[in-house]
Amino acid sequence: MEIRDLVVRDLVTVGPAHTLAQAAKLMSAKRVGSAIVLTDDRPGILSERDVLRAVADGVDPAVATVGDYMTWNAIVATSAWDTLEAARTMLEHGFRHLVVIDLDGAETHEVGILSIRDLMAGLLSINRPDRSGMAAVTGEGY
Repeated sequence: MEIRDLVVRDLVTVGPAHTLAQAAKLMSAKRVGSAIVLTDDRPGILSERDVLRAVADGVDPAVATVGDYMTWNAIVATSAWDTLEAARTMLEHGFRHLVVIDLDGAETHEVGILSIRDLMAGLLSINRPDRSGMAAVTGEGY
């Protein structure tokens, strides 16, 4: 089974200059555990674990930026990846969210996020709550 049908396409996107507080507020509003970070080079990711690490470091989330705590060189998958390949990659690298892109010739397009929860639901053929009615949330300035 390909991951394209399991990907959440209602994205939370932020930029590296957004504060952690801004990103956390957007993630909380959408009830998601990660945000795609749009950079000039390739997509990065900010996860709830990154925000937790920042708080544990004692930084002020209203001042610290996403760029200070995000994963800059995020491993990305294409929507054609097999579910077992995605599961193996997430397990080997110890993360719970995978950025998924589509390749359109030389262009790449962010498609969504695959969470370990949605991946397991797909592998076990369990229906997840429908999030399609929720609009995408983008941080101001991006």
